[in-house]
Amino acid sequence: MKPLCDALKDNFTIANLGCIGDADYRLPRSIVKALTVVEVDAEGGARTQSDYHRKIQITAPIAGTAGKKPFIRNTFAGTCSLLRPRPGKVEEFAMQQYFNEVAATEMECDTLPNLLKREKVSGLDFLKTDVEGLDSAIIQSCQEFFGKTLAFQAELRFDPFYETEPCFHETVSLLAAHGYEVLDIIHIDRWKYATPNWKWQLEGRAVWADFLFVLKPEKLAANFGADAPLAVAKQIIIAAMLGKKNYGEFLLQRFAAILPEDWKKELRLVVKPRGLSLNQIRQSLRRQFMPLELFLKHRINRSRHVSIRLGN
Repeated sequence: MKPLCDALKDNFTIANLGCIGDADYRLPRSIVKALTVVEVDAEGGARTQSDYHRKIQITAPIAGTAGKKPFIRNTFAGTCSLLRPRPGKVEEFAMQQYFNEVAATEMECDTLPNLLKREKVSGLDFLKTDVEGLDSAIIQSCQEFFGKTLAFQAELRFDPFYETEPCFHETVSLLAAHGYEVLDIIHIDRWKYATPNWKWQLEGRAVWADFLFVLKPEKLAANFGADAPLAVAKQIIIAAMLGKKNYGEFLLQRFAAILPEDWKKELRLVVKPRGLSLNQIRQSLRRQFMPLELFLKHRINRSRHVSIRLGN
């Protein structure tokens, strides 16, 4: 069997939709050089600098369906979208400063499957969406990859904020029906209603969360047949790069019998615990002192909509 990195080249694709501000994944250099990475952000690219096997950077919007659509640019880049908020939602949370529309530009949109075909990319192993209300529609457009895509990360809303956006449970049910389970809820964002005493309230309601879905272990064996060892290896790598090394180690243990010995040596290094980086230490401290941070931020009126990411 080929060395792991050779087997991954042209056969390991990560699509990151809404990658603004993202940085490189922490993986061994040999594996990074085998990755095909698709980055799409209409408002600006990520800060990724790694020497990937192939990097495809697209600035045109990706949507659930192809065709011309108005791209709404707001004063805050993080709220730019192909969708407008539902009536009354912005006012409900007093978020007018974030949704002050600057322009609506007609743009030619495409679907992710069309993009991959055009770029001659045959598969999709990991899809991350952060596209302001379109996550569910984009995932639905990728149903041809269901059962083969190893993991999804998506921003889903408990209370739909954008027009045409479904509730989170519809996407959870869709993926569950195709063999996916929720591995983690990486982050929950809570917004406060515009009430007389909002300054004194520490937290609002849970509005959206970053869900991490993985293809169940039993589906790895059933769906991939002779290619199961490579699928397992890729899911282990995906788990590790998302900070879920314990799950990666679980997969390595569960599928040890079908993985080549030289692959297992490399994968053990991928899931091996490492010393905390300065950023991870900072995040750990923020988790410990989160209640105090929330209280102080709201008392000094610095931020009404505090977002603290709890993932790795």
